[in-house]
Amino acid sequence: MDKSCGAWIVIVVLGVGLVGCDSSAESGAGASMEELAAGVNAQNAARDEEAARQEAQRKAEEEAAAAAVQQAAERSRKEAGRAPIGEGGYLVAIAGARRHVLNQVEDLAWTQAVQHFQAQEGRLPKDHSEFMTKIVEPLGIDLGYIEEGQEFLYDPTPNREHPWGTLYVVAKVESQMQQ
Repeated sequence: MDKSCGAWIVIVVLGVGLVGCDSSAESGAGASMEELAAGVNAQNAARDEEAARQEAQRKAEEEAAAAAVQQAAERSRKEAGRAPIGEGGYLVAIAGARRHVLNQVEDLAWTQAVQHFQAQEGRLPKDHSEFMTKIVEPLGIDLGYIEEGQEFLYDPTPNREHPWGTLYVVAKVESQMQQ
């Protein structure tokens, strides 16, 4: 009996093993390996898509923050020179004309230096640092009066009114003030 019992056990185990192969795919009771792999791939794709969406949202938020900083900087900038005088009579017009002439004279030195730089280099200064180190400091150009806690900022972007860039007066950055 021992021998026949052992044989029956071997037959049953082999039969179950053979019948069990691929039985889940045929019966529809479980998922095949292909279906499981497809499910894992779908989960990975969904995770990658969510990560890409979060990255795009983070970049959009950074761009919005940078735009807000740029707008704030634009609002706090004041073009270098004396402020124009409002409307009024004959004396106000004379004072306004004087102020305009003084602004033009103060701008003359640095605009001519930028024109000279452009003639030599074939371009405008690329940024404020180059403007200061290659134009203002070597030539000893006086950019005008500023109050304590303020500094000049050169914007090399040309426009219709300022084809050689614009000189602004801005508040000093605190980290620079502490050094």
